[in-house]
Amino acid sequence: MAIWNSDVDNAGPATLGVGSSMPSSLMELLAVDGIEPGSQPDYQICKTILIDHPLGSELCENPCTLAQSQKREIQIQGYPERELKEAFAKEWESLQADQNIRNTHTLSRAYGISSLVAIGENDDSEKPLDLDKLSKGNIYFNVLDPLNTAGSLVLNQNPNSKDFMKPDDLKVSGKKYHPSRCVVMMNEQPIYIQFTTSAFGFVGRSVFQRILFPLKSYIQTMLTDDFIAIKAGLLIAKMQSPGSIIDNRMKSFFGVKRQAIKGARTGNVVSIGTEENVESVDLKNMEAPYRLARDNSQHD
Repeated sequence: MAIWNSDVDNAGPATLGVGSSMPSSLMELLAVDGIEPGSQPDYQICKTILIDHPLGSELCENPCTLAQSQKREIQIQGYPERELKEAFAKEWESLQADQNIRNTHTLSRAYGISSLVAIGENDDSEKPLDLDKLSKGNIYFNVLDPLNTAGSLVLNQNPNSKDFMKPDDLKVSGKKYHPSRCVVMMNEQPIYIQFTTSAFGFVGRSVFQRILFPLKSYIQTMLTDDFIAIKAGLLIAKMQSPGSIIDNRMKSFFGVKRQAIKGARTGNVVSIGTEENVESVDLKNMEAPYRLARDNSQHD
């Protein structure tokens, strides 16, 4: 029998708590009762899900990553094909074109809209992009989210206008970009007089909009994961009650006994009374409903 000399009873009362004294932004946004089926995610909720939620990146980035998993097949008619293909691949890599395309697509799915702009050194962004001068100067690309372009991509709701529900006049902090310098990508098509809060306009919709409530449920299953992991190793000792009056010596004795059970492992021998019992927490009834909730949340 393993014995530790201790006069302190560390058993204490049983408590159950979920969460932390320093809650994360994901917990603050999703683990609340205010989110119900049909709730619209705003810009901050979409940003938090994209960054912190286990399914955020999978829903937004993985489709484009899968599409880019295969190398591009480039064909150039005429001579010198090999040199031109090598030069194209080198320039494509230096401009981080694949990364810019993936980031634009990811933000579009996360918020409902995103933009990609081309900027040249000492260039007037309001003028058309001069393709003949691209080889003589440096050009770079910026990926913009809805907060960067807020106010300029609201989209016209006048059915008689030529730019009816079409992106036009892209502006960033008061700086206008010519249409030849920018590409606006929307996730789904805009709906007439349907404002998208995450994108600050009457534009496309976030991929999180229809599944916001299941995403919240998925967080609850994560809390269940943590609860099971914590409680799976818990032992319950059913011991004879010492009576209503207990002195320090008896208190120390029961504390030592609990410590002996706590420290017991393979190869040890622990003795208990004939009317006492030690068993683990029965969690077998949690498996079926927990697995069903996790699978449904993930598949939705």
